[in-house]
Formats: sequence, structure tokens, C-alpha cells
Amino acid sequence: MAGSLETRLSAACQAGFTHVMIAAADIVGHPVSAETAVRTIHDGGLRVTGLKALRDFEGLSGKLHAYKVDVAKSMLRLCRRVGGRLLLTEASVSAHADTDPEKIARDLRKLAFLALPMGIRVAFKGLSGSRTARDFSTAAEIISLAGCPNLGLVIDVLDAIAADTPLDDLDLVFPDQIFLVQLSDFMLQEIRSADEQAAAAHFRVFPGEGAHSEAIARFIVKLKEIGYFGDYSFDVYNTDYLQMPAETIADRARRAAEWLGETVLRRTLPIPFF
Repeated sequence: MAGSLETRLSAACQAGFTHVMIAAADIVGHPVSAETAVRTIHDGGLRVTGLKALRDFEGLSGKLHAYKVDVAKSMLRLCRRVGGRLLLTEASVSAHADTDPEKIARDLRKLAFLALPMGIRVAFKGLSGSRTARDFSTAAEIISLAGCPNLGLVIDVLDAIAADTPLDDLDLVFPDQIFLVQLSDFMLQEIRSADEQAAAAHFRVFPGEGAHSEAIARFIVKLKEIGYFGDYSFDVYNTDYLQMPAETIADRARRAAEWLGETVLRRTLPIPFF
């Protein structure tokens, strides 16, 4: 959404949302001060689902690793200040990242241990362009290797659909491993080229608005079937939306939430017998 942090939080609240993901840049980039941003978030009436996003953390060594540990500590402190209980970290795309799963798991274990005294969970998200975890299945395997109760998984539903990930792959993931599910859609039916992949990253639309409504619905129903009852988050990056009032975008998000609740999740309700 466009506008100040205050405007966006107000629009989300007025649209009926009760919690929100916060980007670290929204806090440290506040025109007055980071403390003002923190106070705005506390006074906004919305629960903070989590803070995003720590990038290119795992698989590094030497001074690069030490540098990223410092960055991680700073983001964890920021997450705690805004009342967040989850830090989202995206799988590394750095050319310097080691691809050894044991090394990656060890680094994520360190991050989880840093977060533990603060009461923060770390949610690891696979990325299609990553060197360390290209999808949620690989990310889940690494999380299992790490073996930390406060280290879990982020699933981006559109990424999984674009990669033609079989729904049965969700059966291999323990539901308590999943800390967050991100939802969005895209207007094109297929993502066949690098240009379309780039467009998909910056011109996403809300669930129910794009070409993949049925696939998204099936994915969400499958998540419910395996026992996932955690948070969902709209991860809708669209540069066109930055040219529209925040209230308009929040209203689109509200309609998407209604579509999910009234159309998709109703499929999982038992059929009444009379």
C-alpha cells in the first residue's frame, strides 16, 4: 500500500484486519524516528504477525557470516520492539552461500538460538532463485536437520503453484513446522520465462483476482486437511497498487479475505445431515 505507515495501518484496521506483517524498512525508514514508528504500530490496534525479511543469512563464512549475524541480532531486537513473535528469513541467493544442507541447518540453528530468549520464532522461506532452498520441501528438510522448536517454515502458495509442486508434497511436511502461509495470485496462467517470473514477483494480485484461484483454493484446502491452522498473510507486491489510495488496496484485501473464508474454507466444513 502507498502512503505513510500511519495511513497504511489505519487503512488495514478500517478494512477489518486484526493483524499485520511489518517490514523492517517501515520502521527504520520512518521520517520522524524508529521510535515513532514503533509507537505508531503499538497504538494502531493491530497485532504484529511478524517482521520481514532477513535475507542471505545462511551458508556464509568468515567476516560475511559475522556481518550477517549482527544484522540478524538487530532485526530480532526490532521484531521484539514492535511486539512481533516471528522473524521471516528468506533462503539465500548469495553466490557466496555454501549449499551443504548441514551447514545451512547449523546457521539456521544459530539464528533460532539467538531468537529463543526473545520469545521469537524464525520462519524460513525457500525461494526459486536460492542456492540453499529452492522450494518449501527443501526448506522443510533443512528445518528438520536443524531440530529447533522455534524454527519453522514459510510457504508461498503462488511460488509452489508456479513451480507445479504436487499437492502431495504437503503430506511430507508436519503442520507444526509451518509458521506462516503467504497468499497471492498472478494474472498470467503460466510463468514460462525469466521475464514473466520477474513480473510475477512485482505484479501480484490478491487471491481470487488472478488466473490461479482454483489452484490456490485446492492448496488451502490441502493445508487444512494436513492440520494447518496458523496465520495466513497476503504477500502482494504490485507497483500499480502504489499509485492507488491505501484504502482501495485494503478493501481489495478485505474482499480477498472474504473469498477465502466464504468460498474456499467452506469446502472443508462437514456436510450437515438432516
